[in-house]
Amino acid sequence: MSPLMKRSICRWLKGMVHFLGCLLLILSLAYGRDYSEKWKRISCPEMPLEPEDRFETVKGVASFDEDVEGWIVARGSQQAEAELSVDLKTSKSGKACLRSDFSFRGKMPLEYVELASPVRVNEPGLGIGFWVKGGLPKMSLRLRIRDHTGETHQVDLSKLGEDNWQYVAASLDGPGGWWGGDENHRLDFPCQIQSVVADKPSQGFIGHGSLWLDEVALVRPRKRPEVLCVEVWDPPLGLLYPPGERVSFRVSGPGQIQWRVQNFWGDTLSEGKSLNEVTSSLDPPALGFYSCEFECREEGDSVERRALCFGVLPRPMRKANDFVGVCTHYRNGNYPLESMGLLCRYGLRHFRDEVSWSAMEKEKGGLILPEYANAFLDEAERLKRKPLLIFDYGCPWYDDGGYPLSPDAVEAYARYAAVLAEKTFPVVSDFEVWNEYTGGCGMSGKTGQQTPKTYARMLQETYDLVKKRVPGGTIVGIGGDHSAHHFDKIEGMLRAGASNKMDALSVHSYRYPSSPEETDLVGEIQRVGELASQCEAPVRLWITEIGWPTHLGPRGVDEATQARYAVRTLALLQTTGIVERVYWYDFRDDGLKRDYNENNFGLVRHQDHGYAPKPAALSVSSFSRLTSSGMPRELWQEGGCYAAVYELPLGQELWVAWCTQGKTVVQVQGRLKAVKDLFGNELELEADLVLDENPIYLMGKELALTLQTP
Repeated sequence: MSPLMKRSICRWLKGMVHFLGCLLLILSLAYGRDYSEKWKRISCPEMPLEPEDRFETVKGVASFDEDVEGWIVARGSQQAEAELSVDLKTSKSGKACLRSDFSFRGKMPLEYVELASPVRVNEPGLGIGFWVKGGLPKMSLRLRIRDHTGETHQVDLSKLGEDNWQYVAASLDGPGGWWGGDENHRLDFPCQIQSVVADKPSQGFIGHGSLWLDEVALVRPRKRPEVLCVEVWDPPLGLLYPPGERVSFRVSGPGQIQWRVQNFWGDTLSEGKSLNEVTSSLDPPALGFYSCEFECREEGDSVERRALCFGVLPRPMRKANDFVGVCTHYRNGNYPLESMGLLCRYGLRHFRDEVSWSAMEKEKGGLILPEYANAFLDEAERLKRKPLLIFDYGCPWYDDGGYPLSPDAVEAYARYAAVLAEKTFPVVSDFEVWNEYTGGCGMSGKTGQQTPKTYARMLQETYDLVKKRVPGGTIVGIGGDHSAHHFDKIEGMLRAGASNKMDALSVHSYRYPSSPEETDLVGEIQRVGELASQCEAPVRLWITEIGWPTHLGPRGVDEATQARYAVRTLALLQTTGIVERVYWYDFRDDGLKRDYNENNFGLVRHQDHGYAPKPAALSVSSFSRLTSSGMPRELWQEGGCYAAVYELPLGQELWVAWCTQGKTVVQVQGRLKAVKDLFGNELELEADLVLDENPIYLMGKELALTLQTP
């Protein structure tokens, strides 16, 4: 059958499906049949708002119209040289504003400008907001608060370097860090806002600049009720549609409703407006990510803006890509089991989760799988998914719930690991010994006594016992210590006896919000591989956590950036030749707070938003599908252009190519047979291609790329 004939038949079948659907609707109206249950309400996330729209002023703190109003420059060994003044020529409003002129000397690891003026806050629910301009590019602005126990909290605010005034605001309990006091990581009221801190742009930076502040006030989040009702006709799980399926939605609310459907590239596919209710349908023209934005307006003002996101993806291939995995949280039932079906839909076979020691040993000496573990492992077996389980965290029966350091605790930990492996094998054949041992993840208030030697001792006993019970299991050592920040700890573990007590080693390689190229991800991982080789450990690296969160704040990235960084990261790591698997952190958003990084790492949204995809879910799935039959050969790089090169069956090649330095024209030599975009859509075949920050896929034989000179 010719391609033309096939396309004609497909168009005819698609038309018939549409006709039958319309006929069914007409018949239902004619004969009174109720199909209203096919419409399902979808809770859609509110579209990102500017800080001045998210917060409202409660009480003014400083306007600087007459003087500095008690503000000072904090001085010390870490503070930059700075002076304060009132600037009568520049202000956001009023007569004047506060100006700080500063100079970085570049000699200390930590160096920052600190502008201090204590403000007492007696109860939760408030934040601080102000207008700011100036600074230097890549300077980060933060807020410091001290609670009544003496614990200092540092809240992320914004990036600096803008010539125009920008409004920044954050709740006092916003995301950031903490130290001192009772170290409970909670803001205990009453508290005192201490200062505004502006960090230097980079390590070793030497330079000077100026910073302006105005209209400092106590604020609180605006309460914005959800007035729009968004419904979708017969929505699939995760709002993930196969090619050729129609998407129908209806929206109701007070006032005028405006709507617009766009694809990932920003092209508008349909739009309109109506009073009180909108019903519309769309036939998505290609694979990929789509967003339908709705805005409700009353008397000319915007009342609410929300976005319905959905994706179009082919049915998954039978052969899964064992290189790509995701982190999940089925422990304690945190993920609904239905979400595992989405792993299948995206073609993701491997996931990383845990059954903790304390959950298994509820009574001393008794080790029983908790019900949630039986549930998600049974589901994994049914769906043919492959979990990696972490042996993690302390147990209250041993060493006061802290790290297992005493001989009895180490023996008990190894016993827990062996029983867990024995009870779950062969559904589970991969096991990781601890999670972020050095960093203290999951061990709040119990850190400080763990060392590389204590980890090596725990690993040795655990490895021997698990291997005795489950010889076919893969034991992953090092427990995901950070490949850059904890390099010396990793070396200490290996040299203390961990080297020959693992089948592979795991690291975590977070670097958000920076790109994988500018932070030399490949060099960092190669350094770990060289260390493993020197210590005679297996040079088999598993990156068991890496990701870029999409939260609102200076360390968050937008969703398009997350999608392109994900593919570039996977391609870079696979071409090192030493990374066997990568687990993206994580599969689903863990919460709904838009300004909290831990709630926004997901490839898909929280179940309260219907597991709707972010663009990264579709780009990762496409990478997994298109590279599944490939063998990584090399990484090509010239200037800011990169290409991960794979060998395919029958002498074919696959190049995953992109450019980090704007748009660049490259000439393709060889027999180019196909070019596909980030989501797997075919592009026009051309000898000269434009590379940009979004990876594309080139397929053919004997391929080569040459940069075109201007």
